[in-house]
Parts: sequence; structure tokens; C-alpha cells
Amino acid sequence: MSEKIFCGKCDMLLYFGEELKRRLYMRAIPSEETVLGFYGNVCPRCGGALSEQTVNVVVEGRAKHGA
Repeated sequence: MSEKIFCGKCDMLLYFGEELKRRLYMRAIPSEETVLGFYGNVCPRCGGALSEQTVNVVVEGRAKHGA
């Protein structure tokens, strides 16, 4: 499963990678809150406030080959 986090105001991609809640090993990025903290809780593109309530989180499954 992969996860993408977008700014809820301008739709800038803030994170793309493994689904954060499912990572059981090597938790370099332990939560969505930590990802947003890398940006100082402010979107670098539009200056909008970033919080777990203001971002859009999309979780996608892996594509199945041959389907």
C-alpha cells in the first residue's frame, strides 16, 4: 500500500511513500503529524496551515499484474 499526502488548499504533494500507519519496521517517518512538521505545519506553495484535518490523504493498493 502507498500513501500520498496533499495540501487541502492547493493540492501540493507533500508526501509519497509507504502507508505510514502500516510501517512496522524502520519507522523513519512515524506519523502524518511528523511529515507535516517537516514543513513547519505550513504549505510551502500556498502558505496554508497544515494539520491532519486540512490535508488530503490518499491510500492506494498495489497494482495487480495480469488483471
